[in-house]
Amino acid sequence: MEVQIQGNKINCPLKDKWLIATPEELIRQRYICRLANEYQYQLEQMGQEITVANGHRGQGKARADIVIWRSVEDKRAEKSPLIVVECKAETVTIQEEDYYQGYNYAAWAGADFFVTAY
Repeated sequence: MEVQIQGNKINCPLKDKWLIATPEELIRQRYICRLANEYQYQLEQMGQEITVANGHRGQGKARADIVIWRSVEDKRAEKSPLIVVECKAETVTIQEEDYYQGYNYAAWAGADFFVTAY
């Protein structure tokens, strides 16, 4: 699997559409390719920009960049994911708060692991 870019658009296989090729989107799509090619995760067991919430009414709702379930069946059954990935563009200096953000997303989703990709 390879990242596909046409002009200013990038193919997002997890969303089944083309989006504007922002620096963060490029990182996200490269990492999805890496997850599929190097770690053998199936596209069907991943999701992009998945809403997570902390359960407290009116606060803590966000979208995780990439979410990976243990299996396709777990994703379909809406079980807690295995991994939440937060992507940052290469031009962004990752701050301590960014790790807390990703950690919170993983905790809210019930994931076992959190990864920051850039």
